[in-house]
Amino acid sequence: MRTNKLSNTEYHATAAISSSAVKTVASKSIAHWKGQVRTESTAFDVGTAFHDMVLEGGINTLRGPEDRRGGKWKEARAEAEADGKLLLTESDYDLAQEMATQIMRQPRIAEIINHAGAVKEESIFVKCPETGLELKCRPDLYIESAGIVLDLKSTVDASPSARGFQSHVWNYGYDLQAAFYSYVLQIEGIKVKHFYFACTEKQPPFASCLFEVSDEVLNHAHHRMINVLIRIKEAESHKCFDTGWPSVNKIYLPEWMKG
Repeated sequence: MRTNKLSNTEYHATAAISSSAVKTVASKSIAHWKGQVRTESTAFDVGTAFHDMVLEGGINTLRGPEDRRGGKWKEARAEAEADGKLLLTESDYDLAQEMATQIMRQPRIAEIINHAGAVKEESIFVKCPETGLELKCRPDLYIESAGIVLDLKSTVDASPSARGFQSHVWNYGYDLQAAFYSYVLQIEGIKVKHFYFACTEKQPPFASCLFEVSDEVLNHAHHRMINVLIRIKEAESHKCFDTGWPSVNKIYLPEWMKG
């Protein structure tokens, strides 16, 4: 099922399994997934505004007072929330706007985002044929006719070096995210040929770069993702949501300290 009728908040409130759940189980445990609490922060708000400015022209983001102190901020925030808008301080708003401006100066990124067939922030719900679990994803953008999926990332290092954005892919499970989105979309009947991460740095000069996830990475991550879904299914079937860690763990001297 595809729908554009859900807000981001409503989407996150649904019970289906998301890529965040898969990443949490893979990097931590079933217990961390089951017990996690969704929290927001200033950095989270800037990232949300960045997405809104790139994908929706910033219609859901407001530039507020200079800081968050006093009644002026509380009043402005209450008005913004009543209208379903995100309020940022002047400096945070300007930061998100500069990030959005710079990423759109990359021709290929702008071409994809401005494509006439681009579907932005659509919520997709499917049933996993492997496990029977209800799955969900909300791609930043996909172009069905071209088989393109694009995900925006704000990052500290958007460079193409091994220590740049590629390291974030492994550190934050972005490979699992790409595999999960591709899997959900393909169950829905949307063939994915190209999965892109469009990245921009969070500080000047707000350098931006486009990355395509290779078939090798997607295939490797797909198998890991399916194994995680099987673990989630088993946990739910047995109502057992523990860490799975050994009761005692011995600490050894790391290789770099020997000799």
